[in-house]
This record gives sequence, structure tokens and C-alpha cells, in this order.
Amino acid sequence: MRKWLRFALLAAAAASIAATLPEKRLPAGAVRPAMNFRLLDGARLPTWDELRGQVVVVDFWATWCAPCVGAIPHMNALKQELAGEPVRLFSVTYEPRAKVSEFLATHPIATDVGIDNDLATFQSFIAWGIPISYVLDRDGRVVAAVSPKNLTAEVVRSVLAGKAPKLEPHPGWDDPAGAAKYFRAQLEEDRKKYGGD
Repeated sequence: MRKWLRFALLAAAAASIAATLPEKRLPAGAVRPAMNFRLLDGARLPTWDELRGQVVVVDFWATWCAPCVGAIPHMNALKQELAGEPVRLFSVTYEPRAKVSEFLATHPIATDVGIDNDLATFQSFIAWGIPISYVLDRDGRVVAAVSPKNLTAEVVRSVLAGKAPKLEPHPGWDDPAGAAKYFRAQLEEDRKKYGGD
């Protein structure tokens, strides 16, 4: 009886601690997370109502992130393979427009590049463990958070067909608050060099 009671108390304590820990990434099932970014090409960002019926992929990246840069050819090929299908791919960074434009001169990105508004979209998606790609179904519901290298046209097409993809989920980031602080410091340094845009 004592062992069972001790186990029950330990389990309750662990559950209590886990409940107070911050989310490492946006969970599956989240609906229409706020997207507050500007498209680099100047086009207006579509609303969730305008995106209804399409699968949406939001890939978070930065120019300084080697795995992010390494995923660019894969995401470009994915965009090409899915051309003509009801899929929208966004690649979102928090860095200033001038820095991103300079980077894209040597590393072209075929997806719609977005510049986050003061880390707002990174926060709403809990996207601190970059690179991370969120896949949202036709209703704007998160069905997967994955490493971009694990995202394939077959996965996206399964979501188009209304099926839940079976993928290894991205682990997220263990210290979201620390990552947010780091990204904020990087952003402030970049603003000094490239301007606030």
C-alpha cells in the first residue's frame, strides 16, 4: 500500500510540474494560429478565410541557421512538386527585410517568404526550435510539426485527402523563453545594421 501511495504521489507531482512547463511547440489540433507577417514580395498576406480549402505549410527559418539553409533546396523542390495543387507554402523569418533580401541573392527561396512582425508569428506558433515546419489542414488546424527534411509531397497530399500524416514530430525547443530572448537580441542587433523593416 505504501509503495502504491508513494507512486501515486510522485505521479501527481510529475503531472503538476508538466502542466506548468511552457509548450515546446504548437500542439496538433491548434486551429488558425495567428499569422502576423508581411510577404517579402509586397503581396498581401491572405486571411485564414481566404486560405480555407488549402493545405498551408508554415516553415520557420533564419539566415544564420545552418539546418534552415540546408533545407532550402528541399522546400524549393517541394514547392515545385506541389505546383497547381491547393497548397500554400510560407517560409517565415523574423529578420529584417534588407538582411533577408541580401541572403536571397545567393540562396533563392521558391516559397512565399514572410518577414515576421516583431516575432509575433514565431510566438503564436511557438516556433523557437528552427527549422520547424507546421502543416495545417484545409480548415487551418495543425496536423503536424516536423523538421522540413521530413516533409514530402506525399505527406502534404495525404493532408489534402483529409488524412492525418504519420510523422516523427519535431521536438520543439526545451527553453522557449530563452530562445525568444535570444531571437529578440538577434533581431535588435540586425535592426541596428539593416534598419527596422
